[in-house]
Amino acid sequence: MQTFWDDCKKELEKRIDHHNFISYIAPTKMTDSKEGEISLLVPSTFFADWIEKHYLQSIREVIGTKTGSDPKIKFVVDAKKPEPAANNPAPAKGKKRQVSNQFKPQYSFDTFVVGKSNEFANASALACAKNPGTKYNPLYLYGGVGLGKTHLVQSMGRMILENNPDAKVLYISSDNWVNQMISKIKNNQMEEFRATFRKVDVLLVDDVQFFGGKAATQEEFFHTFNELFHEGKQIVITSDQFPKDIKGLEDRLKSRFASGLIADIQPADVETKVAIINKKSSANGHVIPQEVAFFLAETIRSNIRELEGSMARVIAVASITGRPIDLALAKETLDGVYSEEKKHIGVTQIQKAVTEYYSLKPNDLKAKSRRRNLVIPRQLAMYICRDVTEDSLPTIGKAFGGRDHSTVIHAFQKVKKDLETNTKLYKDLTAIKKILEI
Repeated sequence: MQTFWDDCKKELEKRIDHHNFISYIAPTKMTDSKEGEISLLVPSTFFADWIEKHYLQSIREVIGTKTGSDPKIKFVVDAKKPEPAANNPAPAKGKKRQVSNQFKPQYSFDTFVVGKSNEFANASALACAKNPGTKYNPLYLYGGVGLGKTHLVQSMGRMILENNPDAKVLYISSDNWVNQMISKIKNNQMEEFRATFRKVDVLLVDDVQFFGGKAATQEEFFHTFNELFHEGKQIVITSDQFPKDIKGLEDRLKSRFASGLIADIQPADVETKVAIINKKSSANGHVIPQEVAFFLAETIRSNIRELEGSMARVIAVASITGRPIDLALAKETLDGVYSEEKKHIGVTQIQKAVTEYYSLKPNDLKAKSRRRNLVIPRQLAMYICRDVTEDSLPTIGKAFGGRDHSTVIHAFQKVKKDLETNTKLYKDLTAIKKILEI
């Protein structure tokens, strides 16, 4: 029975992004198989929900190919592995809930707006915060600048301390780690430095990509990581890059960072950005009309930080001038300030950026070839064209070797779906957008 499932997993590994396969499919086991139903053992209900949502169809297709049937897939949660508490435990009697001043009051799970782009990262962080050190360790959160990594990691620290005031929780940015280490070396106080970081229950390190190229820092962090991990202490790391892509980072650290759960945060879609605007403005006692919210969401493409900044600017101008917050005011306020957001990017520029990134020839994206090394870049280029230009579908299709508009639609929908689970594709898209400066 398990041999059959192992064979199925080999086939699934070909269909699913490698990291996602290792994280979600590899840990599963087949526990029962009877007519019309197959039972799969998973570590938690979180795993069951995620696999069912993203990989159930692939699993059914692989099993169907091997058995000639279409059985029902049942997920069974491993009883030996504890589920995270459903509710926050009450603090010990006589203890007052308190939160260290290292955590900013505006950062909490309640104020984090969840959408398709960040739902997995949010769920992973919440599970760790409710039951630190027992699952998803280390937790590695990665995504571009201003997408919410710091918000999530600070929310975790806040929740852990609210649930357990005696917990030793330490949040630190990587540049602060380096500066403290240099100071302790200078003053011959490295033992004090080690005691600070190796005696905690939870270590939260922000922007770990800055450790790249710093050998002494990496050596110290490697031993700190090992000691905390072996003692079952929770480690959470954030970065704007996938572990293996951090330049100057030692392989042993890349391996340890990738050994736990990696959760990415993708750029928010328009609907999520509108929800963020509504929630942030309401919390500050302001009402942003929907047409203004959509204008801001569609204009500010870079990140959530810039989005919130543009919203604050519009509110400030309205307050100073006494004018109502409307579309005309928003356009006037942002005119010129975010001109880089509005710069025209054409199909030719996008094709050039994609071919350069994938080391292809200029005409490869227009060729009729169905080779995988050309199909993926071509579909991604079409996706970007559809997303950032105002060109019609036929115009875009024509620029890619005279293809039909339906081909462009198919490419856009496929890439949009794959971005939810394919970390490499997301990394490629982010890198190409950086080349285009959008």
